[in-house]
Amino acid sequence: MNRLDPSEDFDDAGALDALGLNTRLKSYPDFAVEIPALKAGYLQYVAASGNAHVILNVALPDPIKAQLKSLYASPSNELPHINRMRAESDANCCPMCGSFHSGTLDHLLPKTDFPAFAIFGRNLVPACKCNSKRSTLLTGPNPGERILHPYYDDILGERLFVARFEDPGKVPRITLRPLLDAVDPNYTAVRFHMANIVERTSIMRYLKASWMGMLRRPSLAAGELRNAPATRQDLDDILTLELDRQDDTHGSRNNWRSVFVAGLLDDPVLDWLIAAFQRPNYQPDGPLLDGIV
Repeated sequence: MNRLDPSEDFDDAGALDALGLNTRLKSYPDFAVEIPALKAGYLQYVAASGNAHVILNVALPDPIKAQLKSLYASPSNELPHINRMRAESDANCCPMCGSFHSGTLDHLLPKTDFPAFAIFGRNLVPACKCNSKRSTLLTGPNPGERILHPYYDDILGERLFVARFEDPGKVPRITLRPLLDAVDPNYTAVRFHMANIVERTSIMRYLKASWMGMLRRPSLAAGELRNAPATRQDLDDILTLELDRQDDTHGSRNNWRSVFVAGLLDDPVLDWLIAAFQRPNYQPDGPLLDGIV
């Protein structure tokens, strides 16, 4: 999960005008008739800041809907931004879920339900398969429940959740702990996004594997842990530095590595870790538990 700046080097309205003059379009000349409605739709999308509760669909004839979806699949010369965005979509981490999986280009408002925005740059976001898993889900039944928008929701630039490791040991209970207070105006949307995007991914398997890797070789969690920290404060300092490093490396406070490391900074986990490091006969960068290989 991350806040992104949308590209400003493409004129969506100008592209519509150019498409209206393209005699090779299957929908020519009817496409030109719908351009004012499409431009109005684009303007209200921006005015709504990408909020799926507020954006109004644009009524279009079926042939125009089909044309727009076809143009997304096979962009014409008037739409160079689509192929460029596809080529650049393998970002540091997925802005929708925080994973490191290879990215693609997808729609925030799905083109099946909102074909008017099928080629609109502000509706095209880099994402991994997490976005397609939600299918056409955009909002929930309760006020404020919605999928967050990487181009408009500034809250995505903040740390929104961390791993929670309960009963630290060989097999801790692992969950995600949201950080926003329940009275925060963004809380409902963030929790909805977590439940319907993040928690449908393989993040729990990732966190489990990362924990097991750390038990076997602590330097896999933070390079400075190749040597046992002398004090709990030293451990805290090492993990805080590692968290900042991961935030910076991946350009996100909600990438999965940061989610893992931030969870290690919870007080009960720090207590357990320093006790493991201070066991008699502990070997540098060795297992934190007996029997771990």
